[in-house]
Amino acid sequence: MTRTSSNIFRARLEFLVEEQGIEQQMRQYGVTRRTVQRWLRGDTTPSQARRESVRRRGLTAGAPQAQQVRTRGRFTQEGTIARGGSLNAVASINRRMRRVRQAEMRRARRTGSERQMRAARMLPTRLTQDEAAAIAIRRERLVAGEPGRVGPSGEIQVGGDIVGEPPAQEYEGEDGYDYWDDYPEQYDEWDAWRADYAARTGT
Repeated sequence: MTRTSSNIFRARLEFLVEEQGIEQQMRQYGVTRRTVQRWLRGDTTPSQARRESVRRRGLTAGAPQAQQVRTRGRFTQEGTIARGGSLNAVASINRRMRRVRQAEMRRARRTGSERQMRAARMLPTRLTQDEAAAIAIRRERLVAGEPGRVGPSGEIQVGGDIVGEPPAQEYEGEDGYDYWDDYPEQYDEWDAWRADYAARTGT
């Protein structure tokens, strides 16, 4: 049987509750409202069979496919992006980036400036894979009440890896070097995540 992590289970259950209501989930599994709420909060976790049932029902009802980021050379629960809101946040930022590039190209065409046109063409149309993973994983961790350690550019520590690290800051390193030695210890907060999201969407 496929093993369904508690993270994916809660994400799928949240989706089902939003789409079908909590009463439907109570009837489906023969449990009380309090039990479903405890599942949602992560206070308790049902059997593997029930977790897998929720996962499958969520997908059938239209929940987005989970995405995973490889950390420490493998896929882990802490690198899983399962909530629609996290995936939608990335999609929203990418839409904004495409609109900005299109607007800059229109502006360059009006001026007739080849230099401005070249600059507009070089604007990105989407987050890099690492940037997208970082903003989504940060939201996943915040929703789960397990905020991660973040750096000044929105990068987040996931296991022993840094996700979303700007290319200019990548460090091949030497034995004993810790990436975080260069930064004060700071754990993510909703206000910080929202500020980074707003900066990327221009809202």
